[in-house]
Amino acid sequence: MQKIKSLIFNIYFILSSSFSAIFGLIFLLGSRKFAFNAPKLWGRLNSWGARHILGLDYRVEGLDNMPDGPCIIASKHQSAWETYSFCTIFPEAVFIAKRELLYIPFFNFHFMKMRTIMLNRKLGSKAKADMVRQAKERIAEGSRIIIYPEGTRKGFADAPKYRQGIGAMYTELNVPVVPVALNSGAFWPRRGFEKKNGVITVSILPPIQPGLSHDVFMKTLESRIEEKMDDLRKVSA
Repeated sequence: MQKIKSLIFNIYFILSSSFSAIFGLIFLLGSRKFAFNAPKLWGRLNSWGARHILGLDYRVEGLDNMPDGPCIIASKHQSAWETYSFCTIFPEAVFIAKRELLYIPFFNFHFMKMRTIMLNRKLGSKAKADMVRQAKERIAEGSRIIIYPEGTRKGFADAPKYRQGIGAMYTELNVPVVPVALNSGAFWPRRGFEKKNGVITVSILPPIQPGLSHDVFMKTLESRIEEKMDDLRKVSA
């Protein structure tokens, strides 16, 4: 039965995503702040679908750990679930995304209007510096930035591998970094078709304040997130 529900939800996900991108063009006629209603709509539609089709809900703990003003949200990335859900959990935050996404019709207009940070891997060794440059601009505008510090989706039980991009952003941007742990991969596998019912936990951890060295920051970020991941794995087992 859950496989059938997963199939229905996958169809719903494609339709709701297309609807949000196309209907959401109307939001682009207003201010940049107004344009964020499109991803919020996308997040709400898919959260509703996951809840009512899959029986998959979520809870957020630690919202009081979010600082006022600009910051970097450094989160685990295990599935497409957090991509749409973060649009409502962290409204008006700017994602870091692959530049190739600009080739997707309709969606590209939203990325440009919301000033998404586009990672251009064709720049090679200069890609990280270009990402930091764009991030500085977003922080100066008062935005919060969402980054997946491992660079790509990882399985729920996979060993961590944190990349240096988040360290460069921390040392250059001089704003708090908020670690986020979650267990979406236990319900929405990275490469699996079938999605499970249950309740996903998103844990917002205390922010890491500016001022640490690059190496100390990287160790602090990884240990803080992975200690919470250990707890989530025990609960999800």
